Amino acid sequence: MKRVHLAIAASCIAFAAIGTIAVWQSHPAVAQEAFAGSWDVVDVQPAPWVDANSANKPYVNEEVARGRITFMADSVQGPALLNCDRAKYEIAKVPPEYLFQGGLSDPTRQAKELGFKGGEIVQMSMSCISGDADIGMDFDLLDEDVAVFALDNMVYRMRRVQP
Repeated sequence: MKRVHLAIAASCIAFAAIGTIAVWQSHPAVAQEAFAGSWDVVDVQPAPWVDANSANKPYVNEEVARGRITFMADSVQGPALLNCDRAKYEIAKVPPEYLFQGGLSDPTRQAKELGFKGGEIVQMSMSCISGDADIGMDFDLLDEDVAVFALDNMVYRMRRVQP
């Protein structure tokens, strides 16, 4: 009878270990799931932290402003600046104070003006090291089909491409 119990215990431990490894290995694909697929940039506007007296002047990157960005499990395709063969993603739910790396002067009001509904915001941080280039960028969901990101003191709005 002892052998049966040992066999059952060993089977349970093996099953738990395999399940844990599967969860760890699937994490990168899960991390970008809410953002997976293609997005078209549909609007660009100066960031809320830029005013007439600001030393940081806004700059529109025309390639990004007309671009399509595709998030895949471990890569990003899009305008040259965002292309990445080995992307890493992290997902977090953040308050408005965390938007644009804390760049909003009145986070609750400015987030609402940008279209955020209130409460926690789903944010994907994408990082990539590719050759001599190193990029890190946050993408924030307004809803399941609209997201924003900031670049060079501009806020780019993108809409999910429907299949």
